[in-house]
Amino acid sequence: MIRQSIKDAYFQLVRYISLPSTWTARVRYGLFGPPRPEGFFVHLGCGFKYLDGLINVDGNVFRKIDLWQDLRNRLPFPNKSCKLVYSSHTLEHMFPYEAMGLLREVRRVLADDGVARIAVPSMEYALAIARGDRAEDWPRPFEDSVAQAVNYLFCDGQHKYAYNFNIIETFARQCGFSRVVNYSATHGVAPKSYGPVTVGDEPEGSLVVELSA
Repeated sequence: MIRQSIKDAYFQLVRYISLPSTWTARVRYGLFGPPRPEGFFVHLGCGFKYLDGLINVDGNVFRKIDLWQDLRNRLPFPNKSCKLVYSSHTLEHMFPYEAMGLLREVRRVLADDGVARIAVPSMEYALAIARGDRAEDWPRPFEDSVAQAVNYLFCDGQHKYAYNFNIIETFARQCGFSRVVNYSATHGVAPKSYGPVTVGDEPEGSLVVELSA
């Protein structure tokens, strides 16, 4: 696992050197519009999980992506142009003010009938690990269950914040979303079809929410 200090230094550079890519995309998506009449289908922070049928966006230029962008910058999509915005295990890598900045951008680009599906590590799952009710040994094993829960939640220092439903609901409503649904409370991490695409496949212990206008 690459040290977080190295990753932080890389992404400080990426925030600025990726701007021309974002500006070019803003022109492309603004002039030519979405490939489908219903709007764009976007995958933010795709990492190594490239999803066909979506615009895969990530700040790591060494991944397979469609758009190189730091998610702390303004998204290149026009207002209300996205039918689906999907982001899995990305928000926790940001400080709260950065996460809320991204949520505001998602709200801006989301169509009135669109949906944002956001997944993050669940604080409740971490507490279950701490109680010994769940077994976990990632990203490194500890004999003590509380130590294991802490390391699971903050992932060797890669994660900058932790979420339960109330926190993400509060952030989302402050960013302009009126509908915030705890999807994982009833469906767990089951994939779901949104029009022509199916997304999901989040790891066990994820908090999955749906946001809409």
